Amino acid sequence: MPLYAPHVYSDPMLIASLEALLGELPEQARVMLVLKDGSRVAGTVTAQPALQHFADHNEEPGVNATVRLEDLLRACQQHVVWLDSVLQVLHLPPAEP
Repeated sequence: MPLYAPHVYSDPMLIASLEALLGELPEQARVMLVLKDGSRVAGTVTAQPALQHFADHNEEPGVNATVRLEDLLRACQQHVVWLDSVLQVLHLPPAEP
């Protein structure tokens, strides 16, 4: 049974751009994600995302990924963002002890 994503990618150039974003999201990184719709989401990456195989609503196969962030202000709040919706990754300073 396939996993479904709103958008999937099979073009090597688009996959390379997704892979570049993956490299900016190591586990425990504190980041602010600027999304293509202009919104922003800030948090700590809970696990480095990886490309996965999905199908879209037309059953076309391809890849995409999600990144899970723990909210910076409310640790119990999680954000799950599709990688292809990320326009820019801004790295935030480490948390103070």
